[in-house]
Amino acid sequence: MVTAPLPAPALTAGVAAAGCPGSASPRSASPRSASPRSASPRSASGWLRLVRPVLAVAAPLLTALWLVRSWSTVCDGVEALTGAHPVWLVGAAVVAQLTWFAGAACQQGAVSRALPVRPLLAAQVAGSVANHVLPAGFGVGAVKMRFLHRNGLSVPESLTAVGLDATAGMTTHVAVLAALLAGGFLPVETSRLPGPAAVAATLAVVVAVVLTAVLLARLVPTARRWSARGRAGFACQLRSLRTTLRSPGRAALLWGGSAAIPMLHAATLWAIVHALHLPLGIGAVFTLYYAASAASALVPSPGGFGSLDAALTAAIIAAGQSPAIALATVLGYRLVTVWLPMAPSACVLAVMVRRGYL
Repeated sequence: MVTAPLPAPALTAGVAAAGCPGSASPRSASPRSASPRSASPRSASGWLRLVRPVLAVAAPLLTALWLVRSWSTVCDGVEALTGAHPVWLVGAAVVAQLTWFAGAACQQGAVSRALPVRPLLAAQVAGSVANHVLPAGFGVGAVKMRFLHRNGLSVPESLTAVGLDATAGMTTHVAVLAALLAGGFLPVETSRLPGPAAVAATLAVVVAVVLTAVLLARLVPTARRWSARGRAGFACQLRSLRTTLRSPGRAALLWGGSAAIPMLHAATLWAIVHALHLPLGIGAVFTLYYAASAASALVPSPGGFGSLDAALTAAIIAAGQSPAIALATVLGYRLVTVWLPMAPSACVLAVMVRRGYL
């Protein structure tokens, strides 16, 4: 199952670290890069490398603790899910599998050469199980990169294609979310909106954070290197986007597939909502999913487990549903997007590795 979290920043950093196709790597171009002075001080940056694994473990752990403490709510949610309309559950499962086709279209649009269709589709299926082992987006990204490398692309070219895929997904996700929020599909009580003082304080905090990041990027050597890598990766993605836009067919596959993946996930969630007979319209469900998915991307847990579940549950409760019904909706969504495709995905992954496709 192709998931919809937004892993583009990390993938872009990987592209910058490896270097863009056709351009020299800043680190390898400098003769001083091998000197001890230019090496990154591990003592200063080692603790930062622990942040992502800690966050990846913390979200599922906190979710498991909440489930244990709220076991009666979990039982009520399971009971509500057993009373769901079976036809709508089957429809949700069918819609969820279409994300594999959208992911294949998106990956084909990210490269200039034609890829074999059946192995390309199988790679999307195989990436599903990998996505539930590694933090959101990295499992399927690793499978895609390996598949592209096996099909003749160099490592920098494969990284660039995967980064372009993720960048297109992030861009379309944010654009659709902004359109949904502007459309007013979710009823909002104006009395609950923050006042001018709270808005001004939030803007002040954002400005302070941005200024602090700029100062760190200029004054701290490690941050300066990360900033240079980020700029190099961003420039690489811009060049790739310009190349893609010159080909209408590639652009249609890339952007169409990127837009279709989260839409299909949102449609799956809407089918689950309909199966549970909840009074939520399709516009409200789409807005809830896009907002929850964007929020869960801040905590890169494997397959979004914990972060996406908590965000979806909180969003459905905020829309006026009970915790048990919200949990039943999330359980149904996870049933058709994670648990049912898990075994077929693992089998496809094993077969592709054995036959040399990965």
